[in-house]
Amino acid sequence: MNWRGSPERAALPSNVDAHLWLVAVAFFGVGDLVTTTIGYSVAGVVELSPVVALLLEQRALLSLTLLKTGVIAAFFAIWKYASWPYSVGIPLGLSILGVAVTVWNTGIILVAVTG
Repeated sequence: MNWRGSPERAALPSNVDAHLWLVAVAFFGVGDLVTTTIGYSVAGVVELSPVVALLLEQRALLSLTLLKTGVIAAFFAIWKYASWPYSVGIPLGLSILGVAVTVWNTGIILVAVTG
């Protein structure tokens, strides 16, 4: 809090926020999008999320890109107004989820292709 009682965002050393947002966009945004799109074209691979499955039946790449962009933009807006240290949890959570889902999707694809 500053002297007027309003929250201030503390500066993080080495741009932790920026690095976490980069990982979040790379894995939650791009990695999940790419592996989901590839997986959808592999025989025997199905989408577990009913919302994503419905979008894949329509225009897969466009629908998923718009969905991912909207989700990331919404979380970014929340992050802008959250105070430190809580704000770091937003890109950190998206990064962890993105890495996990991208690794999971890649494993499913590899099993389907080689198995």
